[in-house]
Amino acid sequence: MNETRFLEAHVRVKHGKEREGQIANALKQQVGLNIIEASDDDDKARKVDRWLDRNGKQIALQIKYRETGEDLLFEVYDRWFDWDDHRNKVGRDMLGDAQLYAVLKTDKQTVVMVPTDYAKTIIREMIEIVQQHGWTVENHISKTFRFFQHGHKIELKAQKDPRDGRQKMVAYIPAAVFESEAQLETYKARLPRRWKQAA
Repeated sequence: MNETRFLEAHVRVKHGKEREGQIANALKQQVGLNIIEASDDDDKARKVDRWLDRNGKQIALQIKYRETGEDLLFEVYDRWFDWDDHRNKVGRDMLGDAQLYAVLKTDKQTVVMVPTDYAKTIIREMIEIVQQHGWTVENHISKTFRFFQHGHKIELKAQKDPRDGRQKMVAYIPAAVFESEAQLETYKARLPRRWKQAA
């Protein structure tokens, strides 16, 4: 990784942590959820951003935000070359111990919380179908599998990361899919629309 890319990655991580903290604070202070800080080990080894304490039970939580698009985004492979390629690197969202995702939508006011197990089940089903039947759309830029559930379009996409060009795999699942299965919690919180601090 060259110095420019390293600095860009450093800034992205810094901004991500900043936004994650704002979302956690909003859920705690404005909504009243009992959000507890995670340790560095929880973050690095278990991919857990915070803990949600509900009646003495601590639930592992991952916090995300979307700058563009309304679907919930799940990283399936951080690096993907082809099925069963030894160089593939499974994504944070599939590896982690988080039980819930809290996602700030692009309106900067709506936080949706969904169970990770349900998302992983959908993703694994799509992977199985793709491996058996192939992609729905393929071109020189990406490979896409489209799947409909309760009338809502879900996509599994192998595509290049716009920041560094590596091939990765991402699942895009609309919040309405979780809502249709009564698997969605929605909270309103006030977060600043402009929030990135200087690097």
